[in-house]
Amino acid sequence: MKNLQKRLKILFCLIISAVMIFTCALAGCGESETPPEGGDTVQQPEQQKPEQQKPEQQKPEQQKPEEQKPEEQKPEAFTVVYRSGYTPEKFSGVTNEITELGAGVHLVTNKLKKTNGQDVVVYAIEVDLKEANIVAGTKDNAAADFSYAKAAPYAMAQAWEKETGGHVYMSLNADFFGAQCVNAFVKDGVIIKDGHQDKGDYDYALRDENGNPTGENGAADVPASAPMLFGVKGTTAQIAPIQQYTGDPTTAAVKEPLIKAKLSYTVKSGSDVLDVKVNAAPDSGYITFRTAGKSAAQKKGYAVKIDTSKGMSGLTVLEDAQEVKASTEYEAGEGYGWLQSTSTVGSGIKKYLSSLKAGDKVNISVTSPDGTWDGYETILGCRHALVVGDKIADTVKKEYSNGAQSPEVPRSAVGVKPNGNVVIFAVESLWYGGSKTDAVRVETDTHGMNLPELAEFAYYYGCTQAANFDGGGSTQLVVRGEKEETGRVVVRSSDTGSTELMNTRVVMNSILVTSRKEG
Repeated sequence: MKNLQKRLKILFCLIISAVMIFTCALAGCGESETPPEGGDTVQQPEQQKPEQQKPEQQKPEQQKPEEQKPEEQKPEAFTVVYRSGYTPEKFSGVTNEITELGAGVHLVTNKLKKTNGQDVVVYAIEVDLKEANIVAGTKDNAAADFSYAKAAPYAMAQAWEKETGGHVYMSLNADFFGAQCVNAFVKDGVIIKDGHQDKGDYDYALRDENGNPTGENGAADVPASAPMLFGVKGTTAQIAPIQQYTGDPTTAAVKEPLIKAKLSYTVKSGSDVLDVKVNAAPDSGYITFRTAGKSAAQKKGYAVKIDTSKGMSGLTVLEDAQEVKASTEYEAGEGYGWLQSTSTVGSGIKKYLSSLKAGDKVNISVTSPDGTWDGYETILGCRHALVVGDKIADTVKKEYSNGAQSPEVPRSAVGVKPNGNVVIFAVESLWYGGSKTDAVRVETDTHGMNLPELAEFAYYYGCTQAANFDGGGSTQLVVRGEKEETGRVVVRSSDTGSTELMNTRVVMNSILVTSRKEG
């Protein structure tokens, strides 16, 4: 009996042990990190309990580097920031409205009140020369073989558009009214006038109490300042006299060299810079460029036929250089001229001319006595200095020519800002000139500015250089936006008071703001 109980007890223990082993195996509790003695360690991955397991988070799909596009930057809106820290003395309360005429060209309508209480509007066309261009306008857009002829500024704009296929955003009169322009003038690299008119009277101090010249020749057209020029070369513009100077420009000692200085031409050949004279007799000291008429008989030397139809830069040689062995005359014709030299010229000229072949390019460039205007393709004559070296010109208060101190004169002017932008100014005044008599003028008629007021505004606008163009009845500002079919008169000529595009004073030349890429 005892044996039976003992066996049953053992059997029960075996059954319990088997159940426990089976249960532990199902639950995984039979695993051990400690191996049996002498055995290898077997590491099992730790299992998360069901409540600890989290669904795998899906990461957003990343663009491949080549698919990522940089955010496009919008160009900054054009604004006008007047000179910081400067309080004008001759006007106040300046506000403006801005109209975009095209890429890089903005019309800024500046409204202000002068110290005498008059409300005045100064129109400014600000031009970024990287986006637009500034050129000289003439009747029929003529440059080569130019003859003095006048036209309305807008007619000059139309002539430029017709020839180039481009767009003119603005036209305004430039150099002073007369039988020909007063100061030097270059269009498309062609020197139309090589310097300021010279009446032989250079001492500005010789004037009476009204500012009238009392010198022997009455030099009314010579300003107190150095006569200024405005020019453009590529995307660069400047305002400067024809050559640099030191001393007081109102004195004859300083003024005379400025009036007598002349623009001229050069051509580069390697390291040589060769002088070029237009329509002069062949000479041993320079190259003659025959653009019109017949040359004097050339005995020996060289002659090269040149295409003259496209100004002075990028001229094309039409025929190989000819060696002249006997007396010969060369006559320029429509669209062609001749480079000439005598046989006694220096080795540089002789080598250059004799080497030219059909298809070669010849670049004849403008130069000035000290290099100030080297390579400029557009040069327009100004008159009085307004801002020089980032200061209002000391001579402004001394000017008397052209109604400089009169507050009611219409004005045209030009300036350059530190960022290279060109600013063209125009002020209307129907209280001036012949469009209205005192009997029919009304209080709402526009008022002009005197030169000190205009100079201070150009300075306040931010110009570091500025000069005065012709004013009075010559001033007529026409603008034409990119999408406008025709121009519109913004500043009326005081001669006519008309908004008709051609109803204005005809002038010798104009300043045009144009598209940089022609059509």
